[in-house]
Amino acid sequence: MFNMIIILLATLNSEPIGTNDYRISRFILSNLKDIQNYNISQLAKACFVSNSSISRFCRKVGFQDFNELKYQFFQWSDIGEQKFRYPNQINGQIKISFIDAVIHNLQLLKRSLSDSAMQQLVKDILSYPKVAAFGTLHSQGVVLNLQTDLLTSGIVLDTRTRFQEQLDYLEDAEEDTLVLLFSRGGSHFKRFLLHNLQLNPQHRPKIIMITSNQNIKPNKYIDQCIYYEEEEGFAAYPYAFEVIKGILALEVYQQKKSEPSA
Repeated sequence: MFNMIIILLATLNSEPIGTNDYRISRFILSNLKDIQNYNISQLAKACFVSNSSISRFCRKVGFQDFNELKYQFFQWSDIGEQKFRYPNQINGQIKISFIDAVIHNLQLLKRSLSDSAMQQLVKDILSYPKVAAFGTLHSQGVVLNLQTDLLTSGIVLDTRTRFQEQLDYLEDAEEDTLVLLFSRGGSHFKRFLLHNLQLNPQHRPKIIMITSNQNIKPNKYIDQCIYYEEEEGFAAYPYAFEVIKGILALEVYQQKKSEPSA
């Protein structure tokens, strides 16, 4: 569903209660299995908003119109069975099998995460005048933790929760800015394509994506990708990002501590 649930949850979490966008996103999330049967007027009536409010909402979350948004739900089904799967799952031994699966993924992370790429990223964080980081849902929680941890080293990290504000930040940022994207499957890249992100080719930020999707390659949006490996499943996410965040915070702190006093 092209991360439609993530988009709607992000809207729900960022909009003040009672606003049109809050009501629309909450209604859709509460009626995922039935929303494909609504037309725009029926949805507007159910949300106590106008048809034009529905159209504005659709454009705001990245779709041309209501029909394009509704198409995302035609194949909706109960995702619980798929969501909560993980390798070597043993029903009746959830604690042991789940923890073992998490440990296995962390071992994959340990082997696959490039030391040189992480060291260079630490140097960039320390050298760029402005540093920002973005994510969605769980990964945005990691970003907020990184923001707190880097402050200990005297680095103020910028972040934005709403995707549109992330887009605005990127388009306004210049070459003095480093931007980290925590995106396990590369969903940020897909959404950039939808929104046709416009970056000034002469004065643009350096953008680094941390992802497990090795099909995402550097391009006109992303300057560098830092990859790690994991086995798909419920035991994979967001533990890798938490570890990567911790490594960055520790390395930055150690480097700052070793700098000669002024």
